[in-house]
Parts: sequence; C-alpha cells; structure tokens
Amino acid sequence: MGATNNVLSRDVFESSVGAWPEFSLLARHNVYFDTRLADSPAILEAAHALRYQVYCLERKFEKQEEHSSGLETDQFDSHALQGVLFHRPTDRPIGTVRMILPADCAGDGMPIDQLLREKGFDLANYVQIEKCVEVSRFAISKEFRRRWTDDLKNSSGLSPQDATRQANLAFLSMVQFVLRQSIDRGVLYWAAIMEPMLLRMLDRMGIHFRAIGPVVDHHGLRQPSWSHIPTVLEELRFEHRDYWEVVTNGGELSHKLGQLADAPLALRISA
Repeated sequence: MGATNNVLSRDVFESSVGAWPEFSLLARHNVYFDTRLADSPAILEAAHALRYQVYCLERKFEKQEEHSSGLETDQFDSHALQGVLFHRPTDRPIGTVRMILPADCAGDGMPIDQLLREKGFDLANYVQIEKCVEVSRFAISKEFRRRWTDDLKNSSGLSPQDATRQANLAFLSMVQFVLRQSIDRGVLYWAAIMEPMLLRMLDRMGIHFRAIGPVVDHHGLRQPSWSHIPTVLEELRFEHRDYWEVVTNGGELSHKLGQLADAPLALRISA
C-alpha cells in the first residue's frame, strides 16, 4: 500500500460523509465501502496490520511484543478466510473480519469448540458443525470510527436518525461480506465469542445471536454465541428493512440463501 492509502484525507473524507441524504442506505454503502476477500499478499498484509492496530495497540487483546512484525496472526489463520473493509473514496483499508472454517481445522475444531468443551457445552447441540463458521477478528479502525461518527454528527445534510443509520454502514458492509462468503460455502450458521457490548449493539441493529451458556473470561468477558443465518435475515428484514437491504445487497443474497437446501421456504421467494 502506498503512502496515499496510509493517510485518511480529511477533505476527501468530509466531502463523502454527508452526501446524498435522499439516496438509499444501500446506495450510500456502495459509494463509501467495499469489503474485499483477502486473496492477495497485499490485502492479506493489510488485514494483519489492521488486526495488530486494533487488537494489540488499541484493545490490548493480544500482546504487542508477540507480534514484533506489526502483523497480528495466530494458528487459526491457516484455517480461515479474511475480508478487508475499504473506504472507497480513499481506497484505504479500515476494517477486517475473519471466518474460521471447521472443515479445515484440526481435530480440536474451531476456537469456540475448544472453549465450550472446557465449560461443559457442546457446540453441536446448537448448530450443524459442517455448516457453521466461526466469525472472529471483526474490527474497524478506531481512527476511522471516530472521524466517521464525528463528521456524521456535524453534517448539516443528515437528520440525527439518518446519521445514526449511516454510522452503521461500515459494520453492515462486513456483515454483507460474511453473508456472501457463507452462501458460497453452503454455510447456514455463525458462531462467535463476543463482547457483551458488541452483542447489545448487534441487537439494536436487528442482528440477533443466541447465547451458549454464561459469559466467560476469555481475553476479558466474552459471550459464546450462535445464530441461524436464515433466521437472522428474517428478523433483520422485519426490524430494519434498510439494514437488510445493505446486508443482502438489495435482496440478492437472501434469494441465493434461499437456494440452499435447508433454508426455510419463505426465503426461496424473492424479496
């Protein structure tokens, strides 16, 4: 990545934030954000650099001295695919998400498998393991989140309600990526070990996960959780139709999900 991508130009940033309030949330998403599969060395390095920034420097989730290269990695990366969120006006990487694939994991399974077994729970009682991925390393740059939120609040072209909706676009872009990759792999369940605060934020957005057991101490307090993707989309469409439009790319991904054999009949009807 060149120096241009490493500096978030305030002029470019501010000129994009408040534009076109009459456009749909999906249209605005397509102007501002793009989450790309990390299928090249450059994008993969951007993913690990962002993880280092967020998990080592900002959240202190991982030890900085264990990642002297400035890239945060672990043993599950070889069993996973990663996405990188880009801010389109600057083409700057600002977020990352990882999907751990159970078929590629060793006998111990996904990280959530291992954690739950230690606590006396079996993930297989909640999901079909072969049709599940574990979502992790879901992070957006603190610098971007601060500027994006502050400038949305100060934008004269957006109502407070519209500013709140638009503030969630970066997050929704990565959810769209996870959904698309899940469909491509025949996945119907998501599992995750999440901070309670993140679960509450998801709930407010209409994206609901179900708890597995109590909160555990895992790099801080975390809640093992699961969700059935078709159910997530049905609930989201009912509670926040505009968010559903972004996550499903205008219904395209909902229709594709409906083609999976185990999806509810209702989802086979085009939205």
